[in-house]
Amino acid sequence: MADGTQLEYTADLPSAAGRFPVAMVYDGYCEGTGATNCNDSATASALLARGYAVLGVSIRGTSCSTGIFDAMTPQEWSDGAAAVEWAARQPWSNGHLGMLGDSFPGITQVGVAGLRPQHLDAIAPFQVTTDVYRDVGYPGGIANTGFGAFWGGVDQPNNSYRSGAGQALAAGDSGCAQAQLTHAAAEPTHNIGLEGLQHPYDDSWWQARRPGANASRIDVPTFGCFTWQDDEVSSRGSSFLSALDPARTWVLASNGYHGMCDLSSPRITDELLAFFDRFVKGESNGFERTPHVQLWHDANTNSAAENVPNWITSFKSYSSIPVRPLSLYFGSGGNLSLTRPRAQAQPDSYAYPGPSLGNENGVVFGQHNVLWKGPEPPGASLSYTTPPLTRDAEFFGSGSANVWLSSTAPDTDLQITLTEVRPDGQEVYVGRGWLRASHRALDARRSTTLAPYHTDQQADARSLASGHPTYMRIQLWPFDYVFRKGSSIRLWIDAPTGETGGWSLDFIKTPATNSIYADAEHPSAIVLGHLEGGRAGAPLPKCDTLLNQPCRRSATAPPAGTMTIR
Repeated sequence: MADGTQLEYTADLPSAAGRFPVAMVYDGYCEGTGATNCNDSATASALLARGYAVLGVSIRGTSCSTGIFDAMTPQEWSDGAAAVEWAARQPWSNGHLGMLGDSFPGITQVGVAGLRPQHLDAIAPFQVTTDVYRDVGYPGGIANTGFGAFWGGVDQPNNSYRSGAGQALAAGDSGCAQAQLTHAAAEPTHNIGLEGLQHPYDDSWWQARRPGANASRIDVPTFGCFTWQDDEVSSRGSSFLSALDPARTWVLASNGYHGMCDLSSPRITDELLAFFDRFVKGESNGFERTPHVQLWHDANTNSAAENVPNWITSFKSYSSIPVRPLSLYFGSGGNLSLTRPRAQAQPDSYAYPGPSLGNENGVVFGQHNVLWKGPEPPGASLSYTTPPLTRDAEFFGSGSANVWLSSTAPDTDLQITLTEVRPDGQEVYVGRGWLRASHRALDARRSTTLAPYHTDQQADARSLASGHPTYMRIQLWPFDYVFRKGSSIRLWIDAPTGETGGWSLDFIKTPATNSIYADAEHPSAIVLGHLEGGRAGAPLPKCDTLLNQPCRRSATAPPAGTMTIR
């Protein structure tokens, strides 16, 4: 690098002689193919077999690279851009390069591509965060201590120190040994999990760690993949893909877990290979005819242990998806209705912070849905449910729970959970969102009907006045789901006391009585993006077969009657 820092790299070359297009993975784990790789190994091996030089580059301060690791900063992105240009000059490179990777090596691509290095031809960022504060670190303004501790204290250091440098250290590489000592000494003061706890608001520290800051400058073909129930970086970071040139952007989205785009999904790998062949190799293989937006529905694992959808719908671009906001209003008795309340009513109350049901079906802290199977603790939550639907209804994108809340405490944390109550009495997890009430101030320029954007600035923080109804909006993280005919839509409100995948939120511990208002003067509602014409392309799936969408027995029946969403 320009300052003398040295980055470790591994270059795996095809057996033939010559110069090759380069497929580059850039992150703080360990790279290469086969046994030398701890991330994206199957895809890297497939690219090598297809005639690509596979280049793995370790970020400064990780594995055997020198320097100090400071995660997700402009230094990281400029180093990556320099590595792209270095690779283009190597005798085994033909000067054409694409970047790929899931999670950390997906995130780095967004930062690097925003700098527009000359020899970068294409990127394939899978399952990324582009706003670390809002997407992962402090969802809704609440510290995500569980994932922060796991990634900053266990996952990244373990992969970087033990796995990435293991072979070099075993071979007696003294330079790598010295780099490892430097990394270990710097770790306590340069650990994003620990440092982030010192910055509870979106201040300059977080703003310097926003990989999507320059996303609008990305001008190379992009193939993105993400999952709605991502249990590590969330689905919120996917929004940057909608801001790119739709003619040069391809997106695949599915229900599922973090890493699903890269693990056990041969169909996705095949599309990535075709994308690279077209835009890095320069082959005329017709990839341009691939639908620009593919929505996988009811993704599950088949008998060959491959992740597959039950059906797929496609669109020309994000902007062409026919979504209109649909409001479902809270009503007395826990009803969710298309009709705005017209009368006065007493609010519904719950005890805070009562225990809430976790959804631990992720790759970090559990695979068995045990937490989701338990009964909802009485008095610790509220739920609002529609009557059974007369026809299928599909919803796409973010949602907004617009609630009037009062609390006996000066601050409180809200968790919303969207579920489907099926005709067979099972309740299926769809998605979640969170908000610390004191963080309710909105950025009016960036907020939309379906996606509130909170400022998360300390200067904007406001306490609650005891017993006074206060309006606030909670973002439901982006999702896509078809609620079947005969099913009901349900929204839960409670405290974020349970696990959500790999997330543990440091919720406010002050006991309180929280009340939700649903009357003419205080019309609380959940606003969802209704995808007009959306219909199920397969029968209702067997419970607990959908990836990251566990089932449980519904403790209460839906309201009487029916609801028609046109």
